[in-house]
Amino acid sequence: MTGKDTAYDYSYDPRTPVVAEAVPSTDPDSYYDKDEQRPSDCAIMAGCGLAGWVVCGPFLAIIAALGGKYAADRNQGPIGDSVRAVGKIAAAAGKKAQEERLFCKIKAAIRSLFSKDDCNHCAKQK
Repeated sequence: MTGKDTAYDYSYDPRTPVVAEAVPSTDPDSYYDKDEQRPSDCAIMAGCGLAGWVVCGPFLAIIAALGGKYAADRNQGPIGDSVRAVGKIAAAAGKKAQEERLFCKIKAAIRSLFSKDDCNHCAKQK
């Protein structure tokens, strides 16, 4: 092996110029959207309450809902941010359900279970 043979040369030799280091921004809140609306207290409590219900039942649901509202109002750290994110998710789900008229569809489906007027299957068997 000669000094000019690069097929077997495993040493580190930079082939491209070194890029200068990136300088972080001095404003830590610059990546947040300023026009972003804060979720409502009801959305925060519904989202945290639902999460508490799934994890441990009704008692923790009440505690999680009240604690989530408190954390969203008082805490500006990562806990407050995560609780507000849960509230945003719950608010978005509520808006989507309202757009799709989900409550009316569920109500119609339950009503159709108990009414015999809309049942074509029962009329064919007579």
